[in-house]
Formats: sequence, C-alpha cells, structure tokens
Amino acid sequence: MVVWLVISSYRNDEDVVRIIEQAHACDRRLFERILVVDSEGTGKIPDVIKDRGWDDVSYRSYDRNLGSGANLCERLCIAAEGGADYAYAVNHDGNVDPNVFSTLLKEAGSVEKIGAVYPLGLMTSAGLYNITGTRQLPLPAKLVSSPPAEPLIDVFWSSSNGALYSMNPVRQGIVPWPVMWMGWEDLEYGWRLRDQGYRQVIVSNAIYRDNHEYVQTWIGKTVDKPAWRTYYGFRNLLLAIRRSRNRPLYYAVAAYKVIVECGLIILARSSKWKRLRELCAGIITGLTASMDIVPELMGKESHFSSPSSQCIDLHVRGSK
Repeated sequence: MVVWLVISSYRNDEDVVRIIEQAHACDRRLFERILVVDSEGTGKIPDVIKDRGWDDVSYRSYDRNLGSGANLCERLCIAAEGGADYAYAVNHDGNVDPNVFSTLLKEAGSVEKIGAVYPLGLMTSAGLYNITGTRQLPLPAKLVSSPPAEPLIDVFWSSSNGALYSMNPVRQGIVPWPVMWMGWEDLEYGWRLRDQGYRQVIVSNAIYRDNHEYVQTWIGKTVDKPAWRTYYGFRNLLLAIRRSRNRPLYYAVAAYKVIVECGLIILARSSKWKRLRELCAGIITGLTASMDIVPELMGKESHFSSPSSQCIDLHVRGSK
C-alpha cells in the first residue's frame, strides 16, 4: 500500500514542522511521501525542508487562503495523482500517532469498497468520544463517555482530521467540494461517498485526541469558535443540503440548528449581535447562492481574501 501523509496549513509553520518530525521519529517509515498544502505561506517551511534534507516532503503554497474544503480537495487530488493508494489527512493542530495510523491502515484493507477510515475522536476539552457521524442527519454532536464495543462502526461521515482516505473515489472524480470554505466539508464529502456506494467506518480502538474547542459555560460545555465562523457554519450546511440532501427533513434539521444556535448566542456566547448578523447572512447566502463553484463563495472578503487557482509548487529534494 502506498500511503501519503497530507498536512493542511494556513501559515502554521511550527505545527507543520512538529507533525513532520513526529512522522520521521517512528521506528519504521510509515509514509511514502509527506505533502504540505499551505495558504499564503511564509517561506519558512521550504527552508526547513531543505536544511534538514527531508527528501520525502513536498510543499505546495497558494497565494490565497484556500479554506478547509479546497485544501482537503487539493491534498487528496495531489496524492492520487502521485500514485498513492491512501492519504492520511492531518490538520495543522493534529498529530501522527503510529499506532493509530497502523490500526486504520489495517482495517482499511479488510473493508470492501472503502471510502474513508476514521479514528474515534476523543474531544479532549470535553472528555468525550465523538460518534456524531453515525447519524446521517446533521443533528447536534453525539458524544459518549466511553468507546463503543463494536470494533468497526459504519458512519455517514466524520472529521477529516486524522482520517485515512482511499484514493479510488478521488480517481473517479469524487472529491471534497472546494466551495466549502471553513466548515462541513467533511460532512458533504461523506454524504457523497455514501451515495456512491463507498463504505466509511470509525475504528473504535484507534483513539485520536482532538481538541474541538469546547468550553464550560453556565449551561454546560459548548463549542467556542470565533464569531465569523457562524456565517460559514450555516452557509456551508445549507449548501451541503442543497447539493447532496435536498429534502424537507434536512431543511427542518437545519432550521432546528438555527433555533438552537440563536439560543446559545443569547444565553452563552460572546459578541451576540455580531454572531446574529453572521448567522442571518450565512442563512441567506446558503439558500440563495448559485451552486456553481465560484471564488466569491470560497472566502468572505470581510474576513480573508478569496482563493486563487494559482499556486507555488515546491518539491524540495535534498539540497535542491
């Protein structure tokens, strides 16, 4: 099996170097190649690659912020074009645990028509395990206090952080939707993998520690993300529903999530008026925007610049 480690970054140089060092510190070589896809890179990573002689590391930087959806799409497409059978996707805040990875790879080989193999996410800030993807509907997170007894759990989707993706769907043109800029790109991709007959599983004994930004409030533990993420959360969820689950039940669930979010904003979140404005803007855009993949939908200019198809491709080998 040819496996690539594919790392996402947005000017997260120290974290990227840390992850590459983790991969190289293993007793045996786990990955045929390591790929870093960066946005608006500082130029530090290519220097580190060259100085340390990491001839198995490729670096690609784009001159605009790709966002999470386009970054994941680029990583999987590049790995597939490079001959990988699987791509192990890690975000800049993730890690490489050789035991977790080896367990995922072993299970991937035992499942027919596999699309993705996910670890069991341990939400460290909540102290709970994430099995939200067992639900096809995008309901609130389903977290449990202990790992499930079943060794493999079929799911409709899960987090891309620490996921092992098969390149077979990618080579058939089934790729993450680049328009999903910051949020729900893993859900939308998981839905389409499922629709195309690809199986996705969580491996219960592959525990992946993932800090999902839960904080304690007076009403309990809630996810704490910046106010601008409210816009993308609801815009992207509605776009995903329109593309892959254009049915009344899914819109009803989205409406329920809007009501819940309004309650959380009023009761527990900071920057209340800003969040409410972002929520309304996200709903309007998600319901009315063209479904064509256009740059204006990828990055809201009030927060970041929109992405570009131009890139700098640096394959650093030895002393090059």
